[in-house]
Amino acid sequence: MKKTLIIIFSWILVIVWMGAIYWLSDMNGTESSRKSEKTINLVIKKSIEAANEVGLTNKNANSKKISRLADHLDYPLRKVMHVSVYFILTLLLLNAFYQSGLRSKKLIIWALLVAILYACSDEYHQSFTGRTASFLDILIDSVGGLIAICLVILIKKIKLKKSRNILRN
Repeated sequence: MKKTLIIIFSWILVIVWMGAIYWLSDMNGTESSRKSEKTINLVIKKSIEAANEVGLTNKNANSKKISRLADHLDYPLRKVMHVSVYFILTLLLLNAFYQSGLRSKKLIIWALLVAILYACSDEYHQSFTGRTASFLDILIDSVGGLIAICLVILIKKIKLKKSRNILRN
């Protein structure tokens, strides 16, 4: 019974995360840009305030300078968000497939395949919201999935190496 609940909860997390991706993609271009700009401006302003608070700087948060910086950071930060969102989706998929009994290479292949297919469907969905479907975004989303898989493999290898060292001693 406990294992079944873990499996169900794992898949619920995947579905909720996919729903969040869908919700973000459902915004039209203007709304998406406005939210992105507002978020970036807030992060810059709070970063300046935090740097001032700990004594790294003593600068005032000039609105014009913040807006210019936000304009320069908009594109790269949006792409970083693509990587991050699909990194998390792939981790959730790896967990859900693992909890469901999938192991080894099949686990990795299925998690990455589902993440990439969802990225494709997400870009297709965006084409109906007044935004552009972008093959580059699919590639960037896929990079997020690949990073997640590489991280999991690396952690697994480190744990295996540590356990072998413990057995030797």
